[in-house]
Amino acid sequence: MARSAIGLIETEGLVGLIEAADVAAKTADVQLLGFERIGGGLVSLRLSGDVASVQTAVQAGAAAAQRLGQVISFHVIPGPHEDLVSLLEGSNPPPAAAPVAVEATPSLAELEAMPVTRLRQLARQCPDLSLKGRAISRAGKAELLAAFQQLKSQ
Repeated sequence: MARSAIGLIETEGLVGLIEAADVAAKTADVQLLGFERIGGGLVSLRLSGDVASVQTAVQAGAAAAQRLGQVISFHVIPGPHEDLVSLLEGSNPPPAAAPVAVEATPSLAELEAMPVTRLRQLARQCPDLSLKGRAISRAGKAELLAAFQQLKSQ
């Protein structure tokens, strides 16, 4: 089913958002895509459907949630890009990268050919690397290569 609009409602507290979802789904022909706990008591609802239905559902849902709690914001995105739709429909964050074993790291020649950004990505996946956290973010290419060389020599 093609989505021609995405609707978002954000509230403080889950009860108001559940009420918003119920009213939105009963008010118009929309599909509920999911809830997301943002933190600090904030919760967000995503829904989709045709533009008019989503606008009606978001307005009704936000009004219902406002009667029970605090609505932080609500918004309708007509004609969202297909990548945005895919991102919002997949409510789970991407899986974390698996740690890279020392034997699986590229050779030093391959590492030298990589840009610094790729070296930093690899460094964050190597739990035994001497650099950690912000040290990886601040390290230049030479420092990253030295850390990989030290890791391989262990």
